[in-house]
Amino acid sequence: MSAVKPYENFILTYVQCALCVKEKPADITPRDWARFNVGFTTRGVQVWCTRHECNVMHIDFEGHKHPADTGR
Repeated sequence: MSAVKPYENFILTYVQCALCVKEKPADITPRDWARFNVGFTTRGVQVWCTRHECNVMHIDFEGHKHPADTGR
């Protein structure tokens, strides 16, 4: 088993704004096209599209606290 790097990207499925997906030019990657603000809310964590000024995802922690690696 290999050692886990503390700041490695472990994302398996990316979150995208449905409106941005429809408008994305073919020669630009979704990563380069995305314009998100991500942050904690009173309910949990929200992903906000700044291009369309709309909610992409709001994760409700249902009052539970979860450990988070917020390093760098």
